[in-house]
Amino acid sequence: MPTTRLPEVIAPLVDTLQLVEFEWRGRCVQVPRFAVYAILCQPVFSRDYYHQGRRIGIIQIDPYEIPVLDPFPGKSQQAPQYAVIISHSTGNKFGLFGYPADVVRDNLHLCGEHAAVEHIVKAFC
Repeated sequence: MPTTRLPEVIAPLVDTLQLVEFEWRGRCVQVPRFAVYAILCQPVFSRDYYHQGRRIGIIQIDPYEIPVLDPFPGKSQQAPQYAVIISHSTGNKFGLFGYPADVVRDNLHLCGEHAAVEHIVKAFC
């Protein structure tokens, strides 16, 4: 089967993994850009509650109620500057979950052949 060479402006999109990196309470998390549904600045919670010592805020965006989970132990009363909404799917089930962030960097690229790519992507494929 013959292949067609991609134009130079498109080729980097295939050769690299685009990343969103966010920090919360001094800890850094990297997720693939394709898994990010939205980045909300100064999110407003319609309500929140604590489950097993962790704060879970709910953002209401009809028709969705999106939980924003603090991934680290401990109770934080600090309101996040951002909420990074990530889409998760298993089979035919789809869900949106948010994670709080103090800082968001959404312009990172990682070479597609880098050893970390498989580790970063496997939770989202």
